[in-house]
Amino acid sequence: SPGPPAGLAKRMKKSKQPLQVTKDLGRWKPADDLLLINAVLQTNDLSSVHLGVKFSCRFNLREIQERWYALLYDPIISKLACQAMRQLHPEAIAAIQSKVLFSKAEEQLLNKVGSSSQPTLDTFQELLHKHPDVFYPARTARALQLHWQLMKQYYLLHDQS
Repeated sequence: SPGPPAGLAKRMKKSKQPLQVTKDLGRWKPADDLLLINAVLQTNDLSSVHLGVKFSCRFNLREIQERWYALLYDPIISKLACQAMRQLHPEAIAAIQSKVLFSKAEEQLLNKVGSSSQPTLDTFQELLHKHPDVFYPARTARALQLHWQLMKQYYLLHDQS
């Protein structure tokens, strides 16, 4: 029997292409993908990533979940995203890595620095040297100090009520 008319066959071929691939290509930038991957690896929590990470565009939790699963399980999206992330400039990568959320383990170590003490950069540098396995590799003593100050400001240190 003859196949479908030419116009219908063309439409059928187009519909077989995953809609999600073409839909997300414009919204998810390589920097967003890198930030998503690093943030999830740090926190192991997509909800925390949704609440705590500022992407180039406002994504809802479902979009973040879908992108994470696409990066993990969709070979086409994963390959395209990896190629695009490899093209990022090293300075852009460093800037992205500086925005990565703090893990619970990192905050527990910062929490041990008392609120009544006046810690210097050396205090935080020493923390980095003592616990290289806990702190994200791109963390600096200054980044730790700034985060500790935020924790102190919001009364999140162990010796604060």
